[in-house]
Amino acid sequence: MLESNRNLHYAIVLTGGIACGKSSVADILKEAHFEVVCADTIAHRVLEECAMEIIAAFGENVRTKPLNANAESTITTPLIDRQALGKIVFSDPKKRALLESITHPRIYKQILAKASVLERKKQWYFLDIPLFFESGGMARYPVRYVVCVSAREEIQLSRLKSRNHFDTKYAKERIDAQMPTTQKEKQSTWILYNNGTKEELKQQVQTFIQTLDSMH
Repeated sequence: MLESNRNLHYAIVLTGGIACGKSSVADILKEAHFEVVCADTIAHRVLEECAMEIIAAFGENVRTKPLNANAESTITTPLIDRQALGKIVFSDPKKRALLESITHPRIYKQILAKASVLERKKQWYFLDIPLFFESGGMARYPVRYVVCVSAREEIQLSRLKSRNHFDTKYAKERIDAQMPTTQKEKQSTWILYNNGTKEELKQQVQTFIQTLDSMH
């Protein structure tokens, strides 16, 4: 994990299961003045860049419907209804693989482009990649270190139902579509457990930052 031939010497991947708290950790890191490259933000942009290809593959049901049926969509209106697309792909592994074949190469390219710029600063920065291990892990992204944000499954379910208004079945499908968090933990350098309060999580992140400071 510490090979000297890794290309991204200052990148640390931030990953973990859905609703485990990666965004909360990312926010704490930003408050501590770390740069964070968010794969989800890039993925949302890529969905729009690939909108017509995605609509051709999955049908008109994934196209965003105008609020006014008689009005034309504006440039700022997303073309892809992410919730509708999600319901299709997270219940069908083959369709999920099809979507990933369209979007992942573009997401990967944009993440590495941002990382190459940050490498020049020679300071620690983070790549927030929820599907890091599912999309190839260290074999795909040339990093040395990985932080996994973890939470018990019952807590993930509770958060998805309250935060995203998912029913239990769909929330479970979203969790099961990812690699089990316990497997991600085994392949990570550090683990942050988010089973408690925000303050407890913040204390863990601050302790982790102190570890980073000692590594310079």
